[in-house]
Amino acid sequence: MVHNLSLVHLLLALGAAATIYLVVREMRRFYISEWRLFAPGVAALFVASGLFLIQIGAGQPRLAFAAAAVIGLVIGVVRGLMIAVQHDHYQPVVMISRDAKLIFLAVAVGVGVCAALEIIGAYASPDLEKVRFWAALSAVVCAVAMLARALVLTIKLRRLA
Repeated sequence: MVHNLSLVHLLLALGAAATIYLVVREMRRFYISEWRLFAPGVAALFVASGLFLIQIGAGQPRLAFAAAAVIGLVIGVVRGLMIAVQHDHYQPVVMISRDAKLIFLAVAVGVGVCAALEIIGAYASPDLEKVRFWAALSAVVCAVAMLARALVLTIKLRRLA
């Protein structure tokens, strides 16, 4: 271990990079399959779970994480309902505006920033416990919002088919 860094922090960094990569790939596609809708959210959930476990191990309250998950659920459902879905002769088409794609990218970058804050906080000093706690809460909101959005879009795609 280098100071307080561990293999967990390396996995968090890889998960955050995977989240951003998967969102960028989704932004470039016109046809989006169902599993591609869930892929960035699952990667973000991996990062959020790691941050959650680190904070629970540090004695932080679990109720705050439950509230963060509910907030993320509401945001994701509302965002999913706002996205238009069409169906052509071959497969469903998710019609996402450029601004919505940029917001989705910003959420993925937010997950990356949360992981970076955890790594910096673990490396720098224990004085950054509050920053690490809020980063974990933010990662939970982002991950649950991404998964809720994917779930709502999948339900909308299945109704059209």
